[in-house]
Amino acid sequence: MPLMPLHLIIILTTINFITQKGCRILLTLYATNLGAGPLETGVMFALYGLFPFLLAVMAGRLADRFDNRLLMYWGLSTYTISLAIPFFLPNLSTLYWVAPIWSVTSMLWVVATQNLIGIISTKETRTQNFSFYSLGESLASIAGPIIVGVSIDYWSHLPTFLVLAAIPGLCTAIILFNRQRLPTPEIKPSVENHKQQLMDLLRLPAMRNALLTNAVVMAGLDLFNLYMPIYGHSLHFSATTIGLVMGAFGAAAFVTRTALPTLTKCWTEKTVLMGALAISGCVFIAIPFTASAPWLAFSAFLLGLGLGCGQPLSMVLAFNAGPPGRSAEALSVRLAVSYGAHVVVPPMFGVIGSLLGMAPIFWTCAVVMGSGAYLNYQPKNPPMQ
Repeated sequence: MPLMPLHLIIILTTINFITQKGCRILLTLYATNLGAGPLETGVMFALYGLFPFLLAVMAGRLADRFDNRLLMYWGLSTYTISLAIPFFLPNLSTLYWVAPIWSVTSMLWVVATQNLIGIISTKETRTQNFSFYSLGESLASIAGPIIVGVSIDYWSHLPTFLVLAAIPGLCTAIILFNRQRLPTPEIKPSVENHKQQLMDLLRLPAMRNALLTNAVVMAGLDLFNLYMPIYGHSLHFSATTIGLVMGAFGAAAFVTRTALPTLTKCWTEKTVLMGALAISGCVFIAIPFTASAPWLAFSAFLLGLGLGCGQPLSMVLAFNAGPPGRSAEALSVRLAVSYGAHVVVPPMFGVIGSLLGMAPIFWTCAVVMGSGAYLNYQPKNPPMQ
């Protein structure tokens, strides 16, 4: 029995997310192995986020105006090729220019697939379907780090790049054979919509809240994905152990995203986000006092419970806030904020780490999480409008 379009998209995104979640950890561990410190690695991740930050809105407009499948083909094929480059050019300078290619090409895939899920869904099923999408990302957050860690320990860093490149290559072949079953937008943007400015979206209160919350969540995710491997390396953990610690985050995100529809029925989205970010802030405070692998894995699990719900909720809010014919653009604005965090957060905290050590990085992130929790605080008796 052929798969429904929604099932096909979610399966493919889950498979491809294995590479996306794994390649950033591989990038960190390989750069560290080549002698890069926190500042150098932070700059590398800033480059990773810079070009998607600049191009995400343009990608969303292309998806709205033409065809999501165009972005999927272009993104995955180039992503596959660029992932294999470090195997043939194994040096630190290579990582500085392939990292932006990885991020841009994977961003094209994300914009297209998120928009397709929103198009397929109705208003009643959209939260559930985006939760399914996020569950696939959570599974990949478990599998990606573990695959990378085991592959590094058994085959070393360079063959692991080829292992990760094979995954989007497989997805590209599957899409080519199933391209007719992927839907296209029924509502095309009008000329007026095309001429509307980005500020039109940013004036929407729901969009602003989604973007600010997403920025806080992405700051936490960036610092965890970048500095937890470095912290584990400083404790002389093996790559497999680091992968298992990182995988605990994905396991927790899977749990919290499974429960997300129930949670949002019991409390408002803002209340759920406030509690999640408060938990995350407490965990970031505790991490520098934790030096054993089991306790770090437990900390990563708690952090996954907190940060795991932020992304799907901000996706739903961003899609719903977009006017007809501009849904992909609305999602891409959210992605631009995410990649903007990639640009600002790693080098800024890299400077902190180089000057003061690892602990202030995690404690500063705890302050950021607390600010996000305050942003989503809702008094029991809000003032009358």
